[in-house]
Amino acid sequence: MFREGVVRTIARSGGMSLVGEGKTSADARHLASAETPDMVIIDIAIAGGRDVVAELAKRNIKCVVLTTLDDALSVCNALAAGANGYILKGVSGLELIDALKGVHAGQPYVTPELAVRLLVEGKLLPKREAKVQAALTYRERQLLDHITKGHTNREIADTLGLTVATTKVYLTQLFKKMRVKSRLQAVIAARNQRS
Repeated sequence: MFREGVVRTIARSGGMSLVGEGKTSADARHLASAETPDMVIIDIAIAGGRDVVAELAKRNIKCVVLTTLDDALSVCNALAAGANGYILKGVSGLELIDALKGVHAGQPYVTPELAVRLLVEGKLLPKREAKVQAALTYRERQLLDHITKGHTNREIADTLGLTVATTKVYLTQLFKKMRVKSRLQAVIAARNQRS
């Protein structure tokens, strides 16, 4: 039933098309070979799920984990295997589509609430701190504050009186200034600089 909901959500998105679906790791491997998709959505809770993620990453197929597993080890293992996104089941259809579009565009994604919780617990620490090369503007500090709280682009836009498109432009500028590539890396860099 859950998979059917995801299929319907993708079908209604208007910007993506589904090339296949399956139940097992073997199904995922077969579909990835037969259809050569741009992206695969997989639950690493299935047997061999992490191995499939690693195999797809080697073939430059973007891989998004959609799962109920919200422990640090599962997240770290999936990202280490090459997952481009980690999304918890229960996410709204709109958030799922936004996340998938972001991953397709080359932006890594971790459910914001999960990313913040893992950071607070001291997980996902980087090997090298990103350094802010110039002082952040007031607006950039506002944005950074919002993303550290796990707010979505839509929530940030509504709070600051911006459009979602403008919010994305501001975030892109913020990431360039901080020399990071994603929301998660920006949060980690901000946390490290405070400590």
